[in-house]
Amino acid sequence: MNNNSIQINSYLQGEMSVEEKAIFERQLSVDEGLQLELNAQRMIVQAACDAGLKAEFGKAMKQRLVMKKVVTGSLIVLLSAVTVLVYLSGEEIFTPMKDPGLEKSDTTAGHFAPFINPPMAGINIPLTGYNFNAEKGDTIFHSSGTILCFPPSSLVYGNGKIVTGPVKITYREFSDPLDFFLSGIPMDYDSAGRKYNFESSGMCEIKAYKDDIPVFVNPASQPEINLTSGNKSASHNLYYLDTGARKWQYKGKDVITAVKNTASPATTFNKSTASEKVSLPIKPVKPVKASANKQSFSIEIDPGSFEELLAYNGLKFEVIDVNRSLGTDANEHWDHVKLAPTGKPGIYTVIFTNARRSVSYQARPVLEEGDYDAAMKIFNEKNKAYSVALNKRLLQEKNDKDSVQLRNKLQREKNKIDNAFNDKINRLITRRNQKMRALFAKRVGETLKQGQVDQVTAEDRLLEMGIDPTGYSSDLRLSSEIIRSFSINNFGIWNCDLPQSLDNRVPIITSYTDSANNNIFFPLVAVVYKGFNGLVQFPSKAPIRVLPGQDNMLWAVKESTFYYFPYKDFADAKIDRGTKSFTFKMRRAGIKVSSYEEIRKLMDNF
Repeated sequence: MNNNSIQINSYLQGEMSVEEKAIFERQLSVDEGLQLELNAQRMIVQAACDAGLKAEFGKAMKQRLVMKKVVTGSLIVLLSAVTVLVYLSGEEIFTPMKDPGLEKSDTTAGHFAPFINPPMAGINIPLTGYNFNAEKGDTIFHSSGTILCFPPSSLVYGNGKIVTGPVKITYREFSDPLDFFLSGIPMDYDSAGRKYNFESSGMCEIKAYKDDIPVFVNPASQPEINLTSGNKSASHNLYYLDTGARKWQYKGKDVITAVKNTASPATTFNKSTASEKVSLPIKPVKPVKASANKQSFSIEIDPGSFEELLAYNGLKFEVIDVNRSLGTDANEHWDHVKLAPTGKPGIYTVIFTNARRSVSYQARPVLEEGDYDAAMKIFNEKNKAYSVALNKRLLQEKNDKDSVQLRNKLQREKNKIDNAFNDKINRLITRRNQKMRALFAKRVGETLKQGQVDQVTAEDRLLEMGIDPTGYSSDLRLSSEIIRSFSINNFGIWNCDLPQSLDNRVPIITSYTDSANNNIFFPLVAVVYKGFNGLVQFPSKAPIRVLPGQDNMLWAVKESTFYYFPYKDFADAKIDRGTKSFTFKMRRAGIKVSSYEEIRKLMDNF
């Protein structure tokens, strides 16, 4: 790790120029070592502030010649500085994770987990490399069907200069919980102080290099990722993993396309044909003061739903039927709460359910006196934005009616482009499939030469090697495939996700043994819920959360050895909502797993 302490201090103290800051942040987005140093130095500053040593710390940081001599580039030195500040402040900032089986005198037992933390050294989702000329750009077809589009001159150096000549792109995709687990990429998301779990409809990592040095996206010519997906839900959003800030950044929406191999039909517009409307923001709900003589209650609203309400703090729901009382419903435990629109402005149906019954109330959102004024300011701002957008839409609709001929011409051009794109994709798929079939025939021939008796046995042999014969013998069409398209402004990890709260899980206090009933300690345990394309991890000694009555699987790693508790074992355990604690007898991988392909083959059996 390079010694970047002076540069980092300038960044933290706000002493960089706009250009210097932009260059530093570009480097930060791809340099994990720099990210670690920044986080460590940020914690030093915080520790100094907490201890009342800010002035002294600032003086020390500005003695740059001294810093150059003292800081050796090792993160250990930075952490030692934190330790000194902790000692001076009398407060504990870090609590290292320790294995209870290690001796207390072993100072190497504690460690600080990096933000992206693969659980098994050397086992990760493999990268694929692609090379092309940076000035010309290129269209890259990944083996999954994903298409990466690089316009000409889409790469720049840290100083903003256009990259020329040959460059290398590295790319990989994370498709399911096993990929998420092995990658060590965090799959949780914080919103308004509440933590959610990501359910992914597609995640990938993309980076670019010139002579093994990272390069960056040209803001004026951004690459586009057309990511294959099995999920066409429009509820999923686009996120970028900011490893410097150690969190996911919301990036809006991707464009979802159901790919078809047929030509687009000719479309003719007339004056009655509806046009594609200007996008409108959600119309805000005008705040209403709570009534003193009406009953009200509070519920949590998940992010991504009912945008018209999320901006208001202290929101309650007031029952609008004056003749109906909450009665005992107010004191009953409800497993699920659902909010649904009624079609009437400002009126919603709130549905409460548990195992015994379901009740619903029509209610309107209200605010207490202290929250009302602030809410009105928010409403006025949002309503103004809505009115501006609405006027734009009305103007566009008027213009559309006056320009039917122009729209027909534009539509014909669009159909032509769409058909040319489909033709191009289909030609490329045909060529790819021909190569796959040839490769399959070659490998079958090789296995026959090794003593196999017929082609069927040869195909079985390929399966044992982790090669799916159908992947080589069948035409792989895109007719049923979903493509999620988005432009990128940074290289790194991108994710199409839906944050979910998973409220119906139950906590269980756990302990773990191996097959010989020896107690075993895991720093982290991952729980997989079948049908949920995400991953939830729980630290040692913390209860895990499971879904009783459904398929659950547990994964953990101990000293580079993979342990698991499969779906069948969980079903046999008869865990229900009344289970408070449980000892999981973990299975150990029967072979020493040394590659992604081996662990994939093992888990595909479950």
